[in-house]
Amino acid sequence: MNFPFARAAVSPLDLPSQYEDLRGAAPVTRVVTPTGDLAWLVTRYDDIRFAFSDLRFSSDMTHPGYPRFYVPGERQPGAFVAMDPPEHTRYRRTIASWFTSRAAEKLRSRIQEMVDGLVDDLLTGPRPVDLIANFSSLLPAAVICDFLGVPFPDRDRFGKWILTLIERDATAEQQTKAFGNLFEYMYALVAAKEAEPTDDLLGQLAGVQIRQGELTRQEVVVIGLMLLAAGFDTTASSIALGVLSLLENPSQLDRLRNDPSLIQSAVEEIFRYQNTLQFGIGRVAVEDVELGGRLIRAGEGVILLTPSGGRDEKAYARPDELDIGRQGLDPMTFGHGIHNCVGKFLARVELQVAIGTLVRRIPGLRLAVPAAELPYRDNSLVFSPRELPVTW
Repeated sequence: MNFPFARAAVSPLDLPSQYEDLRGAAPVTRVVTPTGDLAWLVTRYDDIRFAFSDLRFSSDMTHPGYPRFYVPGERQPGAFVAMDPPEHTRYRRTIASWFTSRAAEKLRSRIQEMVDGLVDDLLTGPRPVDLIANFSSLLPAAVICDFLGVPFPDRDRFGKWILTLIERDATAEQQTKAFGNLFEYMYALVAAKEAEPTDDLLGQLAGVQIRQGELTRQEVVVIGLMLLAAGFDTTASSIALGVLSLLENPSQLDRLRNDPSLIQSAVEEIFRYQNTLQFGIGRVAVEDVELGGRLIRAGEGVILLTPSGGRDEKAYARPDELDIGRQGLDPMTFGHGIHNCVGKFLARVELQVAIGTLVRRIPGLRLAVPAAELPYRDNSLVFSPRELPVTW
């Protein structure tokens, strides 16, 4: 069975029909990736959660059995998302204090200022307007640039390189060139901050960890690239998909307008309902382990299909419905266990402020074209509309 599967042509917000079929009949099944790799596709919530938590499933992308489809290029020093303990632990510890819930909450007022400025521009500008180009892509870029200490005016340059790395249509040559450009850009930035430290995250890593010999310049560069890429695209796509999901579910949009206190549960539901990492997350077994009734042999790759887990009938009642008041299991959007996404608290605050402010300040917000006419990034590792024309 070849993977990935095509989304529904009529409603791309719906997941491929094969996900539900597999959850019922073959929740852990063999598939072939576009690179020709064999891997086990894991589709149920409980199995996905188990694999995230069990260290017999490795994140080491250099392992021969790792599904190569998911991470372009070779692992670089500092790329802790593709490492296991103790390497993963050492790197993650250097930035952990910057990504706590408390740290994210301290940024809420600053993020609110950014959002209000963007909404002011929307309200005084022409209509219809592309909400992605003029809002959902600008906010995360501004936040992560401010947080890391990356010049915001450079967003078009590094944004183009980041998107090249995650688009499956890009050639290996294009991806190699994009990574080289990104690396050179970040290397120069880190070198400058090493010479003259700043108060942002990169400035502190360069001014403290590099100077004390705890990290090399290359390691800081790679850590910066990972955080920049994640903060730039996945959060922007989540905002766009969240707004679109609400516009396509007017009863839930009205519910949020009438009760703004639902914004936290609404954002958690958006993460469950529309997982931007549409092709899941790779792992490789380092020991024989049973998963979902299957024996996964050491050296075999697995794909944790997190979007399918978010629609698992055994985990969520009426999983294909958007319910902004839903309570229960945490979505697997940010992973689970030691490899849970370091930026999850910051992403939550960004979505809460962005979507909550849009709903409050532009109550008449609506699509300017039929949803069926929207173009999608359906061949990218990160799923979202390419454009989101709206009016009010």
